[in-house]
Amino acid sequence: MTLLILLLIIIGMIVGFRRGGLLQFIHLFGTISAIIIARLNYKTLGSKLDLIMPYPSSALEVDNTILKDIPDLETAYYYMAAFFFIFIITKLIIQIFISTFDYLQQINFHVVASSIAGVIFGVIETICILVVILAFAATIPMDALQNAIDGSGLAKFILNHTLILSDRLMSWMQI
Repeated sequence: MTLLILLLIIIGMIVGFRRGGLLQFIHLFGTISAIIIARLNYKTLGSKLDLIMPYPSSALEVDNTILKDIPDLETAYYYMAAFFFIFIITKLIIQIFISTFDYLQQINFHVVASSIAGVIFGVIETICILVVILAFAATIPMDALQNAIDGSGLAKFILNHTLILSDRLMSWMQI
């Protein structure tokens, strides 16, 4: 799991480097916008997901060591599933809109500064996306997935210590 996360962060750095600071900032803004839109709408969808997507029956057998502070894991599962689905759909729609700004990649202001800013924004965007994915994955009651996240120090660090986003996601899982 740690190697996969490191690989994704490196890919985020390369993508940010290639896009440049301005275009990567627009992509980061799109990711943050998708998180905000998902935050505003996840409870409405989450309360209805139990009719469509049943909570796995193996949940009683799985000891969730990652989210041990959350009392109702079933509600957290539905809320994070709704958050994740809304985030992905919104992110795709925003990406389609942002693709119209790809010409900004051709504008060279300060190539070195733009590349460095692109790398920084690329890492930030990748970590924001990883927090959302890991938070959703942490609610899925599967031993293999729980053990993979619990066995990765980097995954637990990203899930628990990503500045503002980690605390917010954990509080949004609560009832």
